[in-house]
Amino acid sequence: MLEGHPVVCVTPSGRRRYMALLAPHVLASPVVDRWDLWVNTTVPADLAFFEGLARTDPRVRLVRHPDGAAPCVEALGAFSRLAMDPGTVYVRLDDDVVWAEPGFFERLAAFRLAHREYFLVMPLILNNALCSNILQTFGKIVASRPVATVCLDKVGWRDPDFAVALHRFAQRTIAAGDVGRLHCGPVEIALNRFSINGISWMGEDMAASGGVVGPDEEEELSAVLPTRLRRRSCFFTDVACAHFAFYSQREVLDETDVLDGYARLAEGRPDLREATARARALLAEADALADGTDWAWPPRPRGLRARLHRLRKRWTRRKPPRVTLAPGPSF
Repeated sequence: MLEGHPVVCVTPSGRRRYMALLAPHVLASPVVDRWDLWVNTTVPADLAFFEGLARTDPRVRLVRHPDGAAPCVEALGAFSRLAMDPGTVYVRLDDDVVWAEPGFFERLAAFRLAHREYFLVMPLILNNALCSNILQTFGKIVASRPVATVCLDKVGWRDPDFAVALHRFAQRTIAAGDVGRLHCGPVEIALNRFSINGISWMGEDMAASGGVVGPDEEEELSAVLPTRLRRRSCFFTDVACAHFAFYSQREVLDETDVLDGYARLAEGRPDLREATARARALLAEADALADGTDWAWPPRPRGLRARLHRLRKRWTRRKPPRVTLAPGPSF
């Protein structure tokens, strides 16, 4: 609760490996009244982890698809109809948001409440193409190839080498206690599509928009609905979180120690220790039920496509990093 308004975190939930890093940040927040896990997987071990969270914290709810649709990316939009309570601040975080700045929910929700003119409010999302462009524009980072103002930018969204370099830079900055040097203030946006790794809305605004009705929820939430309501949105970059990977980057990032780096950062925060220990215990319990299946988008190649994928990997040598990154002149 903040200023008399309930604060509800919602997460499209599918992958326990990443959510074990997200969970401590949500559960340790003193202002989060509820955490709705939008169940979007059938993997038994993942479901066991979600059930463990709900069993150990009454604020956690497992929310099934309102229309009973099978788990898939296209089904996620309908969940927005369950997030329309008037006066409620909703904070949606993807299940692979793996780190959040201290005071994240308090500061994001306070800005959200103070600026009702915006349809959506977003934090500074580390590894989000438009946020990377913001960091570049304000001189916080310099990349050997520039990041464009495009949601699916070939560097900021697609290039895994850039993502690894950005995460390593972010982790060094966080460890040094300098994350505030990345802040760039409010940055308004309108008409542009952007990746919705972390967004916040007021329940009455989602109700006024009618919620997402089509299969492309990102397009609707970031561009269509605010345009229909003649509203703009805003990146509030004075509070940050880290998004692990887009599917275009994940195969490479999963082979790095980036997740371990964020786990070490969480270990160093007294406010997260109890919730971190609980999440790890629940993850170990769930891992014991693992049957080799996992949730992935796009679906992992099978049969002939899988053989061709392996051949392509075997004959394609990875080159040195195509994109390098360094602190900018304003960092």
